Amino acid sequence: MSKQKIFIIDDSMMKREMVKRAIAGAYDVTTASSGKEALEMLATETPDIIILDVEMPEMDGYETLQHIQMTESLIDVPVVFLTARTDAAAELYGLSLGAIDYITVPFSPPLLLKRLELHLSLIMQKRELKKLNENLTGLVDERTQELAQSNDKLRTALEVAEAANRTKSVFIANMSHETRTPLNSIIGFSELSQLEDLPDKVKGYLSNISESAGWLLNIINDILDISVIELGKIVLVQSPFYFTEILDFCRTKTVGSIENKNITLSWETTTVVGKKVLGDPARLRQALMNLLSNAAKFTDSGSIRFSAITKKETDKSVTIAFKVQDSGIGISPTQISHIYEPFNQEDNSSTRKFGGTGLGLSITKTIVELMGGRLEVESTLDVGSSFGFEITLDLAIGESKHFVTGDLEKPNFHGEVLICEDNHLNQQVICDHLARVGLKTVIANNGKEGVDIVSDRVKSGKKLFDLIFMDIQMPVMDGLKAVAKILEFDIKTPIVALTANVMPSDLDLYKISGMSDALGKPYTTQELWNCLIQHLQVDSYSALDKEKQKADEEKLLSQLKINFVKDYQDAYNSLMSSIGKGDIKSAHRLAHTLKGLSGQIGEKELQAASLAVEAKLKNNQYRMDETELAAFKEALDNTINKLLPLLDEFNARDTIKRTDKTEIQAIIAKLEPLLLNRNPDCEEMLDEVRTIPNVEMLVSLIERFKFNQALEELENVKKTWEMATGE
Repeated sequence: MSKQKIFIIDDSMMKREMVKRAIAGAYDVTTASSGKEALEMLATETPDIIILDVEMPEMDGYETLQHIQMTESLIDVPVVFLTARTDAAAELYGLSLGAIDYITVPFSPPLLLKRLELHLSLIMQKRELKKLNENLTGLVDERTQELAQSNDKLRTALEVAEAANRTKSVFIANMSHETRTPLNSIIGFSELSQLEDLPDKVKGYLSNISESAGWLLNIINDILDISVIELGKIVLVQSPFYFTEILDFCRTKTVGSIENKNITLSWETTTVVGKKVLGDPARLRQALMNLLSNAAKFTDSGSIRFSAITKKETDKSVTIAFKVQDSGIGISPTQISHIYEPFNQEDNSSTRKFGGTGLGLSITKTIVELMGGRLEVESTLDVGSSFGFEITLDLAIGESKHFVTGDLEKPNFHGEVLICEDNHLNQQVICDHLARVGLKTVIANNGKEGVDIVSDRVKSGKKLFDLIFMDIQMPVMDGLKAVAKILEFDIKTPIVALTANVMPSDLDLYKISGMSDALGKPYTTQELWNCLIQHLQVDSYSALDKEKQKADEEKLLSQLKINFVKDYQDAYNSLMSSIGKGDIKSAHRLAHTLKGLSGQIGEKELQAASLAVEAKLKNNQYRMDETELAAFKEALDNTINKLLPLLDEFNARDTIKRTDKTEIQAIIAKLEPLLLNRNPDCEEMLDEVRTIPNVEMLVSLIERFKFNQALEELENVKKTWEMATGE
């Protein structure tokens, strides 16, 4: 076995010989008297380890090491410094350059030999490990090829399965459109007809039509839902709603479903009142109604008990436990493990006797799990069943638009809506519905007519529509093309897809195309109302002091505008200064800040210009042109000029200055702990603080929540009024 090679680089011949004698016999040793000579020799040979001096003429050890590390054949060769330099800084620098050891002279030959043995042993282990890794890599490559062949077979099988699944999805989507479109007319006209002055017998017929159509719609929705679940595309929305409204709706529906049965309904709720929670109200309502409908369906006599109990409530969330118990037919032990499988019921006779698709529990289980809960069941055959789950919902912060359910009063609006719809029955249904809530309508029979109507209003300066409902499948020009054309007018009118195509892929397409929302056909009155509320201003809100809310919002907005003028009058010069210095990061940050602030105060022109600047400064790159900078400057100047009167008016307010030292000291004593605790409530004291003479700097710092600097300025104010300071 050949000896390992050690290369010694040192300008001292005596030290080279000392090292050579210390390790002679154990290793094959080569020496060089300078860094330059060593690099020439190392061009043709590769040692196992290098021993390197630090202080050498022409090229010191540090520089020599850097050259070694830049040579591809020497990258993995370890270097040990052996030097008379004993200061810690020299050692630290040598190790930071990549040396594996740093030994000072005079040295102990046995200790030097032992340290070299250790390093070389580690090197050999590393090489052996590398060899093993190469062998392992070879084995992995072989196995990978085998797996690739297997994957090709699996991929082929998967493609066949996916093709079949796509075919099924297309079929379901087509079925949805073909069945939901006529149902839209049936449900719509029957609802509207029942409001007319008709004989009771006719109203009874219409009620039966509505009920039957409703059941048919439920079956269609169940089939669509289970298809969406199988595709893994069911998504929950997050919107604020009153939880009690969901319960009121469910109770009303359940009472109606058991009125002809000998069933006692027990309803127990201890839940959040007067607060909104965040979640998907439609899906939660669907899950609860599935459980309650099953209880009513499979119970002929006895009782149904429903409970919704608050288990835990914090200032941010609430945890609610739901339970539905019945004294119905129950479920057998053998069947209970299969109840969540799609299309499953106790036996075939259950379908014939009780009806339904057997999809409700499977859908409910998925909804509950998406909400973070777990659907649990207990049941005894011929005794009854109990289904329950527990979920945690975040509490909504602040006010939000009202959510309509159950038998609440209808909302009333004012405004005009464009209906792009080619089916005259659907036109009549939605126009009558909208008329009943105070909205005027204009009809377009296809997408092109809709585009022309909007274009005429834009060009003539007439009032734009408050909302546009857009059917998708229309002759001449379909809904998607019409939306693209309308968006070219740069109007802010929300566009809602009005369609029977409501598969997840469809909804994604509508969103990408620029639509604000989608309303699926057929829709109930409440579903239409909820859609309107999301996009139009309701004339009145329940239990809401609008005047106070409006005053608070105006006060906040006014203050934001004043602070904006104070802080950003010179923003353009600051931006150009940062760009001139090459500080693109700071310039980008300023543009980003202006984008957010201008949006907050409603300055859309400046927000758009700031967004454009921000995009052109992204990733620390400067890609601006003079046109974009000019547009930004113009937008900023326009905003500042528009808001300056607010600042002038604010500055012109007469503030009576205090002179009583005791009163001033009391204000300071009240303010100081708020600043120390970084409490934003200090801003509410500004009117009082302004009554103190010469505190303009302190007020400015408080307005911008610069607590530390405000405390420093407060110390100066305290000195003025002879109060003890923190110095």
